[in-house]
Amino acid sequence: MNPKMHPKKEKRVKDSRHRKLAMADREEKKKAPVELTIKRDKPLSDTHYELNPLMVVHVGTHLIETTVALADSAAGAWVRSTISELKLFRRRGPVVVGLCAFRGYPTGSRWNLRGPLSNPNHPSNPYRAIAICLGGSHVLFYELDTWYRKDPGSIIPRGLRDLLDNRKVVVVGWGIKEMVNKLQYEWGLKVARPVDVRKVAAGTYGKDAVWWPKHEKGRVVMGGLGFEELAELALDGMQLEKKPAKVREANWGEIGIDGYYGNDDKEDLELIKYATRDAFVTHQIATKCIGKSGLPRE
Repeated sequence: MNPKMHPKKEKRVKDSRHRKLAMADREEKKKAPVELTIKRDKPLSDTHYELNPLMVVHVGTHLIETTVALADSAAGAWVRSTISELKLFRRRGPVVVGLCAFRGYPTGSRWNLRGPLSNPNHPSNPYRAIAICLGGSHVLFYELDTWYRKDPGSIIPRGLRDLLDNRKVVVVGWGIKEMVNKLQYEWGLKVARPVDVRKVAAGTYGKDAVWWPKHEKGRVVMGGLGFEELAELALDGMQLEKKPAKVREANWGEIGIDGYYGNDDKEDLELIKYATRDAFVTHQIATKCIGKSGLPRE
């Protein structure tokens, strides 16, 4: 022990050194970034219009079927059919759902916004879409249609409501506390058992591997791994590329991939692809960590 250094400060210095060494070791062992692709399950014809298209997304070697629910009823039907197909409630242990939510401009206000709110992903802007992953192989992308409705929560299908508001279902996401509070306020959608994916990972790999203090503007705040780094830690070194700026700054309230006139909007396909990736990876991290260490205390 250094006699001139306070024990707590010396511990922080040692922890910082260990993190730097661990990060350097991971840098040497890094794999190539996983390939991310998307295509329709069936090719479009020139006159084809598909209300709830099925996409096939590859995240590396993993194949995920993503249903894009452009009709509210399709979201409920997807929940019922997927639970039945995967026999989720017949398995031991909790049912794990990976949940991601995406912001966009408030309905009809895009051209009136000024200042920070002109960024569709500003925290004050509403959630316009969610992606949920079940079984590690099925994803639902659901964009809530709020255009003509004063109470958008009234149209959310019962199957989706019942799934998320079930104590047997563990809903895992990034920043889940703020997410579910905002979803309940804006969508009227309750989540009975939310768990932060970082908390799940910390239960397996230790808090110091996920969070650590850092200095910011003269004060100490909690920092830690980003989403891609968390995937690398928990999923055997999986390398995810950072999202492109056009995805990070996108307006998630105007998805249009119904295949009208035989065309898909390539930018919207990119959004679906990354929404699928995030929901799938969240689910995989949670499933692996819960399998190793169990659920963290609520």
